[in-house]
Amino acid sequence: MKTFLLSCLLLLGALLAPAAEAQLARLEVTVHGLEPATGTVEVSLFNSATTFLKKPFLQKAAAVDGAEKLTFEFVGLLDGEYALVVVHDENDNKVLDNGFLGFGGEGIGYSNDAVPWLLGRPSFDAARFTIGEEDMAITVTLK
Repeated sequence: MKTFLLSCLLLLGALLAPAAEAQLARLEVTVHGLEPATGTVEVSLFNSATTFLKKPFLQKAAAVDGAEKLTFEFVGLLDGEYALVVVHDENDNKVLDNGFLGFGGEGIGYSNDAVPWLLGRPSFDAARFTIGEEDMAITVTLK
């Protein structure tokens, strides 16, 4: 019986070993264009086109408090495709305020500096980037 249990444990360890060897990456996101230097910045990381702009994979937020730029860090990311959306809630009302006809409101930015179509939002493909085994740094400038 002990031999059987030991064999099962060794087999389980052998099966889990490749997963333990998978390299996890770190993503550093630097946000520029914090004008005015008030409110909160929220960075949303998406890991699929189906959840893009609907349900973030990971999110981080920080108060601007007069900063010219903010840096966020996501750790333990698996290889794959991701996209970022950064929102500057200048007045801390928990809503992205749009200006007249949707222009001139609070700051928003996307990975790859993806540009929205007309009055819409960019696609996952336009904002998509690939994370491999290496750590990565991205800069997003709010518009």
